[in-house]
Amino acid sequence: MSHIPNRVEFRLLVLLAVATALAGCGRGFQPRDFATPEALFQATLLEFQQKKWDNAQLGFERLTGDLSSRDPLLAPAYFYLALTHEQKREYLLAAQAYERVTDGFPDDTLAPTAMLGTGRAYQSLWRRPSLDAEHGQKAASILRALLSSYPDAKETADAKRRIAQLEEWFAQKEYLTAVHYIKVRPVVDGAIIYLKDIVTTYPSTKAARLSWLRLHELYTKIRWKEDAAETCSAMFKAYPGDAEVKSACGTAAADTATAAKVPPAAVSSPVAYARPAPSPTR
Repeated sequence: MSHIPNRVEFRLLVLLAVATALAGCGRGFQPRDFATPEALFQATLLEFQQKKWDNAQLGFERLTGDLSSRDPLLAPAYFYLALTHEQKREYLLAAQAYERVTDGFPDDTLAPTAMLGTGRAYQSLWRRPSLDAEHGQKAASILRALLSSYPDAKETADAKRRIAQLEEWFAQKEYLTAVHYIKVRPVVDGAIIYLKDIVTTYPSTKAARLSWLRLHELYTKIRWKEDAAETCSAMFKAYPGDAEVKSACGTAAADTATAAKVPPAAVSSPVAYARPAPSPTR
């Protein structure tokens, strides 16, 4: 005959069940609870999809530490670990995890996406043009490597767009330095060097147009008439119908611009001498 618990016993059983459930909930996601790497990967991926970034990081870190270099789960484990760091705005850690994919598994289908992620992570570390551009330069280098290493990958479109964004910032940074030389020091020669570099290296950027106008202004100020005329010819060719160019050069300069079949030497070849060290701008 089975024992029927009295009221006190029943309450104790209920409290025990609640305590057991709470203890289980309190443990949370534990990578060591899963018997196989496959089970841990699936469970961790579910945590990632549910945006439980800390749990996802725990699981993928455990996998990257435990899996052998030949395990097919290792590349996706590093890839999702990188995505997790990126979601947490841990961009340097994200870049390092993405690089483990591209360095260790260059032929994997995830490699182009990981290389794009590396460039994106380094780009995110460069927060504005006035700051040190080291991370931006690294991002651009990686994104260009993506274009050369995986020219047919779908990621190339995003890489090109990001390179264009980075070049806008590079040009803007140099332009700010040139303006610093003009207004703060002033050092006209230093400003001219930076402005020439912008129109040569980043001709498609917004800063290039401003740099041409500044060059014309400086050449006119120091009475370098031939250089000012060549600058007008180049501007009329690059920005036909631009109101500011017409205001600076006059309509007559358009006639001489048509005779110039090639840009002046300062535009067609890089500056051959060292630029002065820029002053930090914040």
